Amino acid sequence: MVSQYSHLQFFRRVPNSLLSQYFALRGHLLDFDWAELKSSDGEPILEAFIRLDDSQQAEIEAQFQDVHALACDGGIAALVDEAAFHGDQSFADEVAEIEGHHAKVMWALLEKPEYWRGATMFLHADNVSPTYWKKRNDLPSIPPYVDDVDLKALASAISRQFSKEGRGKNCKVEPYRRHNREYFFAYPEDFAQLGVEWVSNTLKTLAHHPAFEIIFVYCEAEGSLDIYAPRNTKVVPELQRLFAETILKLETLPDGTIDKRVYDLAPLEDKNFDFTITPESGIASVEVKRMRLTLKHGKNRRVTLEADTQHNPKAVYELRDSLNLPPHFITQLGVKVTFEAKEGRRAKTRIFNITYPNSCALNNDGLDLRIRNMLAASGIEPRLESAA
Repeated sequence: MVSQYSHLQFFRRVPNSLLSQYFALRGHLLDFDWAELKSSDGEPILEAFIRLDDSQQAEIEAQFQDVHALACDGGIAALVDEAAFHGDQSFADEVAEIEGHHAKVMWALLEKPEYWRGATMFLHADNVSPTYWKKRNDLPSIPPYVDDVDLKALASAISRQFSKEGRGKNCKVEPYRRHNREYFFAYPEDFAQLGVEWVSNTLKTLAHHPAFEIIFVYCEAEGSLDIYAPRNTKVVPELQRLFAETILKLETLPDGTIDKRVYDLAPLEDKNFDFTITPESGIASVEVKRMRLTLKHGKNRRVTLEADTQHNPKAVYELRDSLNLPPHFITQLGVKVTFEAKEGRRAKTRIFNITYPNSCALNNDGLDLRIRNMLAASGIEPRLESAA
C-alpha cells in the first residue's frame, strides 16, 4: 500500500538526477546547484519548490502525487503492461535495472510519457474493491468495435441514460487494451457542485461540473463484461445493454444474471486438501486462517472458526474437528497466500476471503491473478454451475 504523499519524503525518494531532469524539462530552474546537493537531501529542493508560483506548484504537485501513487508493485506492473501494448519489449528489463519504486516511475514519466495515462488508469481499476464490480459472463465471444465512432456512440448512449436524472450532458469514453481484456473508462458529467477553495491568497466559492466514472472491462475469450458503476448499480443492466449495442453490435441482449459462476468450497472440507501450486506462480504456501460454517439444519445458523496458523497450518481444521459440530458446509474461507521471498526481502503475503457462491476479494492482475490461477488449478476458482 502506498503511503500518504509528502513533498519532503517524495524529494528524498526520487534521485536528484531525475528531479533535476524533471524541473529542467518544464523550464523551472530552481536556484541552487544540483551537483552540490547530497543524495536524499530533500530540504533544499522543498525550499526552492515553495518559492515557485502557486499555479506552478499546483501543477507539479498533482503530477508528483500521480508518481507517488504509481510507486508500488501494482504501478510498475501497470506500466509494464502498457509498454507491452505499445510493443516495447525492452521496457520491463530497463525499469528492472532502476533501484526504488519512485525512481522507476519518475524515469518512466520522463522517458516513456506515452505509457503514463494507460498505466494510471489500470492501477486505478486494479485498486477498485472486487465487491464493486458487477459481472456478466454469458455474452457471445465476439471482438469489440473500438473506433472513434463506436466510442462516441457509447458515450452518447450513456449521456441519454443519465439525462433522465438531469445529468450526463457530456460524456467521454477512453479505451485501453490490457492482456486479453478491453477497458473502457467512461466519464459522464455529474450534477453541478459548489466548492470552497483557495485561488492564490483568496478564498472563493466556485461552481464545478465534475465527472463521475463508469468502467467497462470486456473479455472476448470469456464472453464476460465487468462493470464498475459505484452509486449507480441499479442501471448496470441498462449499461450492459448499451455496451452490447454500441461496442459489440448486438441487436438484443437476453436477460441475464450477474455472474453465474460458483466457487466450489466442498473440497476444502478435507483437512488434507492440497492447493495446486506451480513453480512459476511464485507462491510458497497457502493456509486457511478462518472458516465460516453454515449448519445444514435450521435457518441462519453459522459458526465462524479462527486459529493461529503461524506454527500449525492446519490449526483451523483441528479446532473444527475438536468441536464435534453438527452437519454443515463451508460458506466462507479466510485464506493467506505467502509468496517466495526475493533477494533477502520480506516475503509478500495476501489475505482475502472467498464467499459462496461467487464472491472473492481478489482483483484480476498482478499477484492476485497468480492466486486466481492457483485457485483454478486447485478446482476452487468459479466454474459455471451445472444444469440441474
